[in-house]
Amino acid sequence: MQNRPGRSRLPLAGLLVALLVVLGAAAALANGAPEAHPARAALALKSQNPVTVRGTGFQAHSGVTVTLFDGRTLVRRPVADRRGMFTASFPAVIDRCSAWSVTASQPGRAPVVLHGAKSECAPASTP
Repeated sequence: MQNRPGRSRLPLAGLLVALLVVLGAAAALANGAPEAHPARAALALKSQNPVTVRGTGFQAHSGVTVTLFDGRTLVRRPVADRRGMFTASFPAVIDRCSAWSVTASQPGRAPVVLHGAKSECAPASTP
């Protein structure tokens, strides 16, 4: 059996492999990539004067209701950025003996609470 000049089976095999790769990629895109688990929402105290908190893991581009309880109730409504982060500041000052809490919530999600309440506050030690 002789091979005819100018006809090779290699380009045909390469074309078939390329077609299978393209079809596989198209099927993966059609099914959609698996959704990443949303980050767990959290709050962190960034400043005590004025009280400033940073939220992470919230739904991106969505409003958040942030409430400070320190003997009074103060509310802020920031919008989480594309990474699900926000910062909220309140016209209040807290110290290590202050009883306070901050709650952040979005519709359809459990609220996140940050506590700073100390039931007993020992005097500051002196060096």
